[in-house]
Amino acid sequence: MATSTGELTAATLDRPDTDGAESVAAVRGLTRAFGEKTVLDSVDLTIHRGEFVALLGRSGSGKSTLLRALAGLDYDVEGAGDLYVPADVSVVFQDSRLLPWRRVLPNVVLGLPGSDARARGRTVLADVGLAGRENAWPVELSGGEQQRVALARSLVRGPALLLADEPFGALDALTRIKMHTLLQELCAKYRPGVLLVTHDVDEAVTLADRVLVLDSGGFVADRQLDLGPVRTHRDPRFVEHREALLAALGVEHTPDRLTETPKEVDR
Repeated sequence: MATSTGELTAATLDRPDTDGAESVAAVRGLTRAFGEKTVLDSVDLTIHRGEFVALLGRSGSGKSTLLRALAGLDYDVEGAGDLYVPADVSVVFQDSRLLPWRRVLPNVVLGLPGSDARARGRTVLADVGLAGRENAWPVELSGGEQQRVALARSLVRGPALLLADEPFGALDALTRIKMHTLLQELCAKYRPGVLLVTHDVDEAVTLADRVLVLDSGGFVADRQLDLGPVRTHRDPRFVEHREALLAALGVEHTPDRLTETPKEVDR
């Protein structure tokens, strides 16, 4: 078992990509346990260039554990499975994690090499709608603007893989809608492979090309969405995907209520 970085090939993945798409990350047989609780049990996953994958699951199901393993933030993952990730991985968290003692542009280009780093930073700040705010302090920004800076900091490096752990969970509903649109536009431009961890089924169906549901150590649902770039809750296909994913999460959906189906173990 090993963790490696670099270009992925069909040989690396043990199978060819039937659609011809470039793979940017892969997990093979990943198992992680904490005490007596196994949260990931021999999990396999492949993410392709430009593919947006959303990961749903109950609290404690292992969503963030999988993301942290791909991000290289799980220092005990060695020997737990095979991980193949590109060298250029970026992570966006629920909180922006901006350095309060640095202005916006220095936050975006922090650690970025090259004499053109500041120019690249200004370009991506314009992409997230913050042109002219380069010299603002983080405290002067709203929560949504801080998350825009966090997105800019992640994308300025041109990552092959973007990992997002509940990046909009702390935002109000209207700001979340705006951030959804922005993220779709940025992903279309930069085309990273994306893994989004979320508790929000509607968010997953709104943004993703593919939605996975993690439970009891493995994927209990893997749905490819056929909704196109413009999506509406009124689309019968949107409703179909939403209800199927809710069912996979153990939630019975009726017009009047959402009822969680009891399970022996809540993961």
